[in-house]
Amino acid sequence: MSHRIAFLQHSRSDLPGLLAEFAGDDGLTVGVHRPDLGPEALPDPGTFDVLVVMGSIESAYDSGIRWIAPERALVARAVAAGVPVLGVCFGAQLLAQVLGGSVARNDRTELGWARIRTTDPARVPDGPWLNWHDDVITCPPGAEAVAESDLALQAFVQGIHTGVQFHPEVTSDVVHAWIDDARDRHGVADEDVAALLAGFDAGGRGAEVQARALFSGFLARGGQELRA
Repeated sequence: MSHRIAFLQHSRSDLPGLLAEFAGDDGLTVGVHRPDLGPEALPDPGTFDVLVVMGSIESAYDSGIRWIAPERALVARAVAAGVPVLGVCFGAQLLAQVLGGSVARNDRTELGWARIRTTDPARVPDGPWLNWHDDVITCPPGAEAVAESDLALQAFVQGIHTGVQFHPEVTSDVVHAWIDDARDRHGVADEDVAALLAGFDAGGRGAEVQARALFSGFLARGGQELRA
């Protein structure tokens, strides 16, 4: 049986990127859904074996964003059903809330490529990883804080579920789309653009090796496997 993986994407530019590439290349049936378009765009529970929740410019605690609560409820149903959930940035915030943690505004924006301090490189490699977020997560009760930076918790693991504040999915095309969106909304400083693009090689690839290791480990803990 082909295992089914659902990605929740929150705008045209919040693409699953490398993670969807890995999943598709290794035979998982990939579905991409847009919760920001309304509850009717959410996948039905029972139609996926793995759930990956991507990033967003929104904050998980913003009750004024009407699509967040239905999405959080879907994540809670997946957790209750024993479906492995990987949360990326905003997705990690939603997962933390579902598991009993909290999310709040950070004092500073964390932006750019950096290594992190990890207690278990086999589960969360030390990077370098790309960050771009304004919020901070408290580790959910019963979860293990696996990685951190000077500004924020960077990763937690609770059994088959994993939340990462950084972005393992990115390619340069994905980040260029984010930059274009930021310019359309409010502008972005030249030094921030340079920091966002600094981790990519001439071919536009960034953290591919460590991203694959992280994703493969997550799938294996949830009973799925990617080929090496």
